[in-house]
Amino acid sequence: MKKYIIYTIILLFLFSKIVCAKEYRRIISLAPSITKTLYELGVEELVKGITIYCPYGTIKKEVIGTILEPNIERIALLNPDLIISTKEGNLEKSIEKLYRLGFEIYVMKSAKNFNDICINYCSLAKKLNKIKTAKKITTSAKNSINKLYKKLNNINSLKLFWEIGSAPLYTAGKNNFLNDYNYYSKTTNIYLNTKKSYFPIDIEDVVKRNPDIILIANMGRISNEEKKTWGKYKMINAVKSNKIFILDFNYMLIPTPVTFAESLKILVKTIYGDRFNAH
Repeated sequence: MKKYIIYTIILLFLFSKIVCAKEYRRIISLAPSITKTLYELGVEELVKGITIYCPYGTIKKEVIGTILEPNIERIALLNPDLIISTKEGNLEKSIEKLYRLGFEIYVMKSAKNFNDICINYCSLAKKLNKIKTAKKITTSAKNSINKLYKKLNNINSLKLFWEIGSAPLYTAGKNNFLNDYNYYSKTTNIYLNTKKSYFPIDIEDVVKRNPDIILIANMGRISNEEKKTWGKYKMINAVKSNKIFILDFNYMLIPTPVTFAESLKILVKTIYGDRFNAH
């Protein structure tokens, strides 16, 4: 009986090691943040399919549709051994179809702050046997962010409005990692107390909340028109002090430790300019 138990334990141990050491050769990414993560972890050569919104990288890959509508047939033809999706970005019905076809799917959890971004990053890295690389990357990103935060030690917090979309006017609320951009840049989201990720608002309400800074997502010509529109509201602090900025939110909204740290640096320099360089 004792021998049987010992053999069972040994077999379970060996089996667990085999499972942990599984190597993937054909990966499909269903979101830009996942694709960027895979590139940063050094496994781009394993990525065989991406969505139309993903960064293309340096190696040619098959485009398998959009985040909300991935082409199931095209994915099946690529014969992936791992499909990676996100809990928030991808539709459940699409993921269910892929499950029914027998594919292995790894679902990335939602990130509400920078810490969540790092945890999710390391979790995926562990699955891909890249945990050492991930820990090195996250440590470097954290050091960069903390160093920058200390530079802003004597700066008073400013009220900030995120303009994510213009027609209708959209912004970000409490359940969103954008608020950590606020925290580390010594600013406060004027909709921090609204328990939603993204939602529509009226321009009159923004005027009432009187932000010190307005950040507009770069939408080409529309962004410039939006900046002119805000200029009409002379009573807003952001207009008075000429702190209406257009930024590339596409990069800011792809949450990896690397993109967060780099985007924060751009954000701080945009907001504080020469004042930041003096610290």
